[in-house]
Amino acid sequence: MKKIMISMALFLCVGTIMGQVDKAALKQAQKEAKAQMTEAQKIDEAIKAKIDAKTATNEEIFSECKKGQALIRKAIKSGAIADNKLGEAYRISADFALFPHNVLLGQAINKEPFDTAFYYSNLKVMTSAIQNEIKHTKVTKGEAGNEGYIKSKLMNLAQCGDYYIYAAQFNTECQQYDKALEAFETAINYTKIYPEVADKASLRIPPEQLAYYAFHTAHDAKMYDKMDELYDMAMQYADGASATKQVKISAYLERGDSAAWANNVREMTVKEPQGNDDYIQMLIGYYLKKDKAAGKDSNEMVKYIDEVLAVDPNILIARYGKAYRLFEQEKYDDAFAEYLKCTEIKSDYYDAWYQCGLCRYRQALALNSTVSTIKNQVEAKKTLEKTKELFGSAIPYFEKARECAPDEPQKWAFELRQCYSVTGQAEKAAEMDKLL
Repeated sequence: MKKIMISMALFLCVGTIMGQVDKAALKQAQKEAKAQMTEAQKIDEAIKAKIDAKTATNEEIFSECKKGQALIRKAIKSGAIADNKLGEAYRISADFALFPHNVLLGQAINKEPFDTAFYYSNLKVMTSAIQNEIKHTKVTKGEAGNEGYIKSKLMNLAQCGDYYIYAAQFNTECQQYDKALEAFETAINYTKIYPEVADKASLRIPPEQLAYYAFHTAHDAKMYDKMDELYDMAMQYADGASATKQVKISAYLERGDSAAWANNVREMTVKEPQGNDDYIQMLIGYYLKKDKAAGKDSNEMVKYIDEVLAVDPNILIARYGKAYRLFEQEKYDDAFAEYLKCTEIKSDYYDAWYQCGLCRYRQALALNSTVSTIKNQVEAKKTLEKTKELFGSAIPYFEKARECAPDEPQKWAFELRQCYSVTGQAEKAAEMDKLL
C-alpha cells in the first residue's frame, strides 16, 4: 500500500512539474510569436509605404517580402498566436505574397523574364492566406465596421482563380508539367477549394476548356493515368472533342498497348460510326491483319464491321471492308451482295462496281477450270454454258466501272475483253484490245 501511495505522489509531482514546464514553454512561444509578428508588421508597413510612394525596387520588394513572410509563417506555424490575432497574421502574410505577385504578373504581361516557380509557390501562399484571413476575421458592421473590407478580400480571392490559369500556362511553357497540372486542377475545382467565393468566382476560361488544356498537357508529359482522369471532362469542350478523342486513342499506341487501342476504337466507332471513317478503316486493317495471322476462317474483322453496320448500314468503308474480306475468302455471292450495297450508297464508286464484276468473273474462271474434268459430255456442256453465262453477267458491272473511270482503261479493259471474247462479242473484244 505504501509503495502505491509513494508512486501516486511521485506521479502527481511529475505532473505538476510538467505542467509548469508546458506553461513556461507556451509563454515563451507566445512571446516569440508576438515578436515575430511585430517585426513582420514593421516590414509590411515599411515596404507598403515604399510601394505606395513608388520608390521600392523589384529586388527590394522580393527581398523584404520573403524575409517578412518567413517571420509571419513561423509565427503562424508555432500555434502560439492568439485566436483574435490570427486574422491579422494572415493579412500580413497575404500582403507579403501580394506585393511580389503584382511585380511578377507585370513582368509576365510585359514579356520580361520572371521566376515562374516562385510565381506559382507565392500564389498558393497568397490564396491560402486570404482564405484564412477571411476565416479568422470577425465581420463587424456599421461605419467603423470591416464588412466592406472583407467583401473586398472575397473579391480578391475570387480573382485569384484566373491567376491559377496563368500559373498553369507558365508552368506548361517551362515544361514543369506536374506543377502545370496541379494549377489546372486548382482552377478547375476553384469554387470547391474556396467555397467562400462560389458565388463570386467567374474564371475567364470555363472548366471544361481548362480540362481540355490539362488533358493535352498530360499527354505532352506522357502522364497517361492523368489523361484518363481528365478525359470525360475534356470531351465536354465541344470545340476540342475531336482532337481530344484522337489524342486519347493515339496514346494507347504510344504506350505500346495495341489491344487497348483496338478496344477503345471499337467502342467509339460502334457507338458513333458517322464521322469516324478514318478510325473504322484503321481498325478494319488491324483486324484484317489479325484474321490473316489466325487463318482463313477467322472473322473478327467481319464481326466488328457487322457491329458498325447494325448501328448505321450506310457506312461505306465498313460495307466495302466486309465485301473485301468475303471476297478474299472466295465467298463470291456474299461479297457480290455487299459490293452491290456499296454502289447503292455511292453510285459512282468505281471500286465497288469493278469488284461486283470481278466476283462474277472469278466464279466463271473457277467453274471453267472444272469443265475439262467432267467426263459426262452433257454435264460438261451445261457447265460450259454456265461459265459463259457468268462471264456475261460480269459485263454490266465492268461497264459501270468503265463509266466511273472512262479515261483509265487499264482498270477495266482486260476483264471486259475476256468477257466479250468468251460470250462471242468479237467486235467489242477488239475494241478493248485497242484500248489496252
